[in-house]
Amino acid sequence: MAEIHSIHSLDEFEKLKASHKYILIDFWADWCPPCKAIAPFYANLAKKHGVPDSLAFAKVDIEEIPEISKTYGITSLPSFLVLQDGEPQGVDVGAQQLGGGAVVADGKVGLIRGADPKNLTLLATKLNELAAPKEAAETS
Repeated sequence: MAEIHSIHSLDEFEKLKASHKYILIDFWADWCPPCKAIAPFYANLAKKHGVPDSLAFAKVDIEEIPEISKTYGITSLPSFLVLQDGEPQGVDVGAQQLGGGAVVADGKVGLIRGADPKNLTLLATKLNELAAPKEAAETS
């Protein structure tokens, strides 16, 4: 079971990007009620869908490390961003299934604005499929 990586420095963030192919980042702040409301759900997604050394679930407090949210243009909270190989990258989750708040470009979701459990579940499930070791998927 995977845990959430709480990022407290730019160095920690760079190390996480270097060690995982996929990262789903929760941008939050202590003063944000929806951020607090979705936190337990996000923690459960991390435990269920995280893949060691391949798919990480991270949290970045925008007050503690504002540089990261500025780098990725995060303007609303909570926001959830997908990184692949250290860069923002969308994944195809079947955009017709998504609710509001999902930012879709070329049929792929790379950013979710707002605390929408359905959108987060779809995104986490797809990232898990992409990140899971292929031999494990072939034997099941």
